[in-house]
Amino acid sequence: MIGKPLSILHVLAPAEVGGLETVVRLLAAGHSAMGHLVEIAAVLDMATSPFVEEARERGLCVHVIDSPARSLRPERHAIRALLAGRRVDVLHSHGYRSDILNIGIARGMRVPSVTTFHGFTATDRKARVYEWLQLRGARRASAIVAVSANVADRVVASGARPESVHLIRNAANCDSSPVAAATAREHLGLAPGLHLGWVGRLSAEKGPDVMLDAMRYLTDLPLTLSFIGDGPDRSALMERAGRLNVAEHVQFHGRVSNAASLLQAFDLVALSSRTEGTPMVILEAMASEVPIVATRVGGIPDMLSARQALLVDPENPEALASAIRAALSDRQASTERAARARARLVAEFGTQSWLEQYEALYRSIQPPSDGVRFVPLPGRPEVVIPAKGEANACSTKTGPNEPNA
Repeated sequence: MIGKPLSILHVLAPAEVGGLETVVRLLAAGHSAMGHLVEIAAVLDMATSPFVEEARERGLCVHVIDSPARSLRPERHAIRALLAGRRVDVLHSHGYRSDILNIGIARGMRVPSVTTFHGFTATDRKARVYEWLQLRGARRASAIVAVSANVADRVVASGARPESVHLIRNAANCDSSPVAAATAREHLGLAPGLHLGWVGRLSAEKGPDVMLDAMRYLTDLPLTLSFIGDGPDRSALMERAGRLNVAEHVQFHGRVSNAASLLQAFDLVALSSRTEGTPMVILEAMASEVPIVATRVGGIPDMLSARQALLVDPENPEALASAIRAALSDRQASTERAARARARLVAEFGTQSWLEQYEALYRSIQPPSDGVRFVPLPGRPEVVIPAKGEANACSTKTGPNEPNA
């Protein structure tokens, strides 16, 4: 860390599983370890959240904002209270909801703000409207981060000032130790044979249906496909597996804690996405040195070349199946590609450089030392944001007695 510690508040409405949530945990933990004061505001409409539980297990400070049915007023009130009750150097927003609601609040309270665009995943009209609103809301941020070049291009094309858009690709911990293959397979309950791993949210943009369609061409192999993750399409996918006569070759594991550490359970990791930013599962597979087959979408071609993975066009189950068969048939070539992928991860996608890039961006948007900043007014009533089911890991109060720096 160069300079005084910063006070950083991450704001998101976390899903049960996803790359965005992983990025926030990595950023918060990494900057905390560097000496910054980092807090997270998680907007929930559920009794509990795996994101909150895992963040607190890592010692991170998480404020839970109880927002029934994700209504707007409790969140706005709570974010204002958090900003009023402490000096916040940066509000870092993640996801369309947070961008739409909270960047304007930070701007009005003269708190510098950053938003990270993790990718565009809209597959229906409603989601496209939300993305349009998010793009408009993001223009009010002090800085915008795009996780891949294609995401940056779209943000600029939407009307954002080019100088406000910064390309910072996601990163993964190169020093983590994955669980050994045999132990990982035992943990997941995998039988002997070949195993194909698919990790992510079970929703249309990730193309799990394409992955199932590809399995039709692979039933002659002693191959089992493991879906790690959950999402709105799980029931439909299970029915689809039955209709395609591939159900006996497919396992739905649901959400698995610390899934990234278990990737060596698989002979191959596949990604069948229709759209992507910089997917965390690819970085995690690179770190675990597991061979990869992926669709050529979003930022994936910027992360992997033909020397490091087999890439295919999206929406092409037969091509995906052919690449999986080729990777499993020539294990030596697959192993060599995986080794080159890990070497590239270490060289280009390590967490230390990534954390430093974000820190430099945070510092670049700070006002001059004599600049006017928001200061809580004396006598402001105390506000307590309730957590669901358990006490918060840190206090969430505002008032004249709170420290302001």
